[in-house]
Amino acid sequence: MKTIKSILFSAIGFFAIAASVVGFSSCEQDSCTVLLCKNQGKCEDGLCQCPAGYEGAECETTVASKYIGKYGGTTRCNYNNMLFPIVPDTVEITPLAGPDKVGMKIRAGNTVLDGDFYGTVQGNTIVFETLISRDSQGTELARIDAFVKFDGNLINVFLQTINATTQEKQACSFIGKVHVPDPQF
Repeated sequence: MKTIKSILFSAIGFFAIAASVVGFSSCEQDSCTVLLCKNQGKCEDGLCQCPAGYEGAECETTVASKYIGKYGGTTRCNYNNMLFPIVPDTVEITPLAGPDKVGMKIRAGNTVLDGDFYGTVQGNTIVFETLISRDSQGTELARIDAFVKFDGNLINVFLQTINATTQEKQACSFIGKVHVPDPQF
């Protein structure tokens, strides 16, 4: 009789443990059922995999948004090996269509960019398309290249202008920090 009781208690104990394990594991929730991956993000292994240009737990933030705003600082230019004084300046980074596309406005030395200067955010840098100025006949007048790097709270802008006719060069460097963030972002 003792053997039957032992077997019976063992069997009941086994089924009780099995039932609690099954019950406990069925309470675990798949994170992908509660995550709302935005901007065509896909949930994999409980995390949103964001498409290029988006970040955040649910792909809700554009990578460009953290750099949008006005930056105050100083610019120093070198024109044909002649170093100009450091002057106060501002740079404005503006949003464009696309989650990683931005524009830049800057006045540096004799180069003024108030639009038509487009870049792509890549990590903590912005790489801008070369801007080519042409006359009414289509002849190249000047070529402007820019590169922006962010280091913590600081922004560094490197700008080079080459006069296509005279081959004179101007290289400017702006260093500053955000002082007027754009309230829309």
